[in-house]
Amino acid sequence: MFTITESAAEAIKQLIAAQNIDADGGLRLTLDGPPEDSAALSVAVTAHPAAGDDVVASAGAHVFLARETRTRLADKVLDVRKDIDGHYTFLITITH
Repeated sequence: MFTITESAAEAIKQLIAAQNIDADGGLRLTLDGPPEDSAALSVAVTAHPAAGDDVVASAGAHVFLARETRTRLADKVLDVRKDIDGHYTFLITITH
C-alpha cells in the first residue's frame, strides 16, 4: 500500500497553503516512462484530482495518483527532505 510520512504530509499541507489552494487540494504524482526503466517522477500542486485519479490521504494531506502510477507505487512510501533554502525534495522509498 502506498503511504505518506508525517513529514511529507506536513510539506504537502504547507505547499497547498502557500499557493492559496483549498485544503481539499493536494500533490499529484505521475510516473513517466516504462515500468522496466527508471521512471521520472512528476510532482504538481493541484486544487483537485484529475478524472480517474486515486486519492491517498494522510494526516490531512492528499496525494492524487493516476491508477497506473498507484499500481507502480503500491509498495512505496512518499517522504520529503527540506534543504537549507526551504525547498522540498520528495522521495519515493520502498516499504520494509
